[in-house]
Amino acid sequence: MIQAASEADYPAVARIQAAVPEAAQWPLGDYSNFQVLVALAGSEVAGFCAWRQTVVDEAEMLNLAVAPPYRRKGVGRALVRELRRVAAGTIFLEVAEGNVAARALYEEAGWVEVARRKDYYSIGQSAIVMKNLSC
Repeated sequence: MIQAASEADYPAVARIQAAVPEAAQWPLGDYSNFQVLVALAGSEVAGFCAWRQTVVDEAEMLNLAVAPPYRRKGVGRALVRELRRVAAGTIFLEVAEGNVAARALYEEAGWVEVARRKDYYSIGQSAIVMKNLSC
């Protein structure tokens, strides 16, 4: 089940973020500035997706992570599907070039590379900018 997050979900989001080094490591309070979807497995938060509607016909996925025990079980795919349902227009995202699993998920869901930002991340990796063409 995917639903909009409440502030009560933020500690679980922080735990997932800390367990997933590929996720952007935000201060917990930053999530209240954006829209956040959570994936529930029973009553447990299994993953999250933070995003924002930048203009009427464009949105941006800001952070997505799935708790390690729930990886490769469709949680990320479900979050991406719900984001495509609730966001209006073209959805953009940035992903580290070395994050092969995330890139595969996004490509499978209809995102294509539109640009690269060389050495964008502090780890020396370029960012791949993608947009969803399936919207």
